[in-house]
Amino acid sequence: MSASRKKKERKAQSAEAPVAQGQPVKKGMSRGLKTTLIVVCAIVVIAAVVFFSMVTGGYFASHTTAATVGSHNLTPAMVNYFYNAQVYEFEKSYGSYLGIDAASLSTQVYNEETGATWADLLMEQALNTAAQTYAIYDEAIANGAALSEDDQSQIDTILSSYELTAAQQGYANVNAYLASGYGAGCNTKSYTEYLTVTMIAENYCQQVNDGFTYTAEDLAAEYEAKPANYSTYTYRQFLISDSLFQTDDNALSDEELAEKKEALATEMAASTQGNEQAFIDAAYENAAESNKDSYADESYTLRSTIGSSIVEAQRDWLADSARQEGDTTAIDVDGTWYVLYYISCDVNDWQLPNVREIPFAATDASDEDAMNEAKANAEAALAEYASGEQTAEAFTALVQKYTSDETATGLTENVTPGSGSDEYNAWVFDAARQTGDTAVVQTSTGYSVLFFDSYGSVYRDTLIETSLRSADYTAWYTGVTENASYTEQSFGMRFTRK
Repeated sequence: MSASRKKKERKAQSAEAPVAQGQPVKKGMSRGLKTTLIVVCAIVVIAAVVFFSMVTGGYFASHTTAATVGSHNLTPAMVNYFYNAQVYEFEKSYGSYLGIDAASLSTQVYNEETGATWADLLMEQALNTAAQTYAIYDEAIANGAALSEDDQSQIDTILSSYELTAAQQGYANVNAYLASGYGAGCNTKSYTEYLTVTMIAENYCQQVNDGFTYTAEDLAAEYEAKPANYSTYTYRQFLISDSLFQTDDNALSDEELAEKKEALATEMAASTQGNEQAFIDAAYENAAESNKDSYADESYTLRSTIGSSIVEAQRDWLADSARQEGDTTAIDVDGTWYVLYYISCDVNDWQLPNVREIPFAATDASDEDAMNEAKANAEAALAEYASGEQTAEAFTALVQKYTSDETATGLTENVTPGSGSDEYNAWVFDAARQTGDTAVVQTSTGYSVLFFDSYGSVYRDTLIETSLRSADYTAWYTGVTENASYTEQSFGMRFTRK
């Protein structure tokens, strides 16, 4: 029997099959309803596929609003740039110190009471930074700010470097590279916008800061009002540790602990009066066991600090006109007891040096051979200078030669203490230094050839101007950003990379 005949017979048998008595007749789904359901299912499947592709492809990350700052709607991609910048700064400054793994911030709790993670904290900080940045950006634009040619060139250079890196690492294009680093939806368009906004804001801040000017009268008035703030005090300091008395086996009340710390501080101050070595020895003897190694270094207690950076109670004692070398005291600062040994005071009325420099960085500053090579190169450059005219102009020509920068002068004006390595500082701030002096000194990255150019501003005036500028800038910044805020958009925030 043919297959077609069998098929016809099966159909016939099906048609003639009896219906059981008392049972409802089961009707088949109509062709129209079947078609409708098929279409609906297809639509649902297609919608799911489209939605998934929009999520993974970054459509929502680049087309929805994650946060609103002022009049600006920030996409998840834009929020990601600010968040990644915050993570980078956090990891650089605190990550290793706190033992935080930047790769899993969303699973590491920083607040046990609320359950908030480090990612939550950094996102909050990122959004605050974004709000402040856009507030400054808006003011900058209102005052005619725009990217300079150099700024645009810098942005172009950054994007070009990303294109090169993307190709080297096997990414399809730079957009794929940016998305891998910053999150889905991040691309050259949004990243360029981010760079433009932040660069204009940063440049405007610098412009405002540099725009504050001060007369000699302004500086004199500030010094007369706060002379102690602008002197450098050299002294030794010892902190009385609670652990000297408060142990698991010897629990003291707050009153008992305070009495013991005061008694030790007072006794140490009295017994070391006029004897610096006795102070050094006493600091070691009275140090907590966990700090013994630190106090074994005699320089550990030594301080040379600008008055403005010293707490008021200590500064008032150090700045007393009756103070003599060898004076000691015990001082309570909010429950913490210190013993101080006075050495000297510098009113900073001397001029800062102006120095020209040709740096020779080692390929690896930790490698002896690399450092030796950098030193040899620096010495060769100095020998080349010594064989010529030996003028500032001749040294500048060598700066341009060895830095490949035709506009470079190598000049740093008003070098402040602590600006370089110990060897650099020792040479630059030598009281015997004169114009035309040269040397090769070791730096943190290699070696440098130095040329002593001249003396510049009085150090005290520089300190005062810096303080006034900082206060004025802070006041301006606070005024611009104090009302800056953000509003999160819950749907858009789902597509941020946290």
